[in-house]
Amino acid sequence: VTGFEKAAEELGFEFMHDGPDDGSPDGQIRIIENYIAQGVDVLCISANDPASLVDVCNEAREQGIKVITWDAKVDPEGRDLDVEPASAKVIAETQVESIVKSIGGEGEIAILSAMATAPNQNLWIDFMKEALKDPKYAKITLVGVVSGDDEYTKSFNETQALLDKYPNLKGVIVPTTVGGPAVCKCIQDAGRKVKVTGLTLASDMKEFIDAGIADETFLWNPTELGYATSYAAVAFKLGKITGAAGETFDAGKLGKLSIEKADDGGTICFLNKLNLFNKETVDAWVNIL
Repeated sequence: VTGFEKAAEELGFEFMHDGPDDGSPDGQIRIIENYIAQGVDVLCISANDPASLVDVCNEAREQGIKVITWDAKVDPEGRDLDVEPASAKVIAETQVESIVKSIGGEGEIAILSAMATAPNQNLWIDFMKEALKDPKYAKITLVGVVSGDDEYTKSFNETQALLDKYPNLKGVIVPTTVGGPAVCKCIQDAGRKVKVTGLTLASDMKEFIDAGIADETFLWNPTELGYATSYAAVAFKLGKITGAAGETFDAGKLGKLSIEKADDGGTICFLNKLNLFNKETVDAWVNIL
């Protein structure tokens, strides 16, 4: 919401927001129907379910309302554009580069993800495996990929199992905010010299960054995501973009952003900006993320 509010101050549009109490698609559908009745110019939606909102979004589009999804998309046939924090490739390669740097360029690493079925986690892991094929990572061995199901206790236990199984383990990539602190706490309790990186909240990781268990971790800024989505919405309204691949639009302090073809057949815009949390920066982020 803060990002939308900041953009509204800069661009002068009227901003309204609402969300369902129970996080259900039905609740979102009712809210969208209400906004259609009000005749808004653009709908910016973080979808609870990608398929369930297609029909109501197309009702909006038939009324001339543009539909932008952000952070969590509606299926391509129900949206004009999707705005996401970073491409899966950038997210994956950033974490691989980070752990390799932390462990000195050689040794055994593992990955602890969230749900084993989570499509975003699996896509990131596939890109990590692809990145590790690069000859510059020839001295890095990926020994295991486990899932913590985004549960603290399971993530802790899975980390302990990795430590027991691989006495020479030097690093763990954790692309999940719940898993990060659990993995670090397990390593800390075990007294092992194993480095951690991943996608985490700064507030969760400060103590472990200060302790040197993690040299650095990353996460996108949701405020910037809302801000970029707002600028895309105004560009739609002014007729500067149609949502087609190859178009660009001004995103204020974020500069010029590009629209490209998405893997699902729609179009997408990536900020491709991950915020770095390390000993020098983490204190500035703990009250934000």
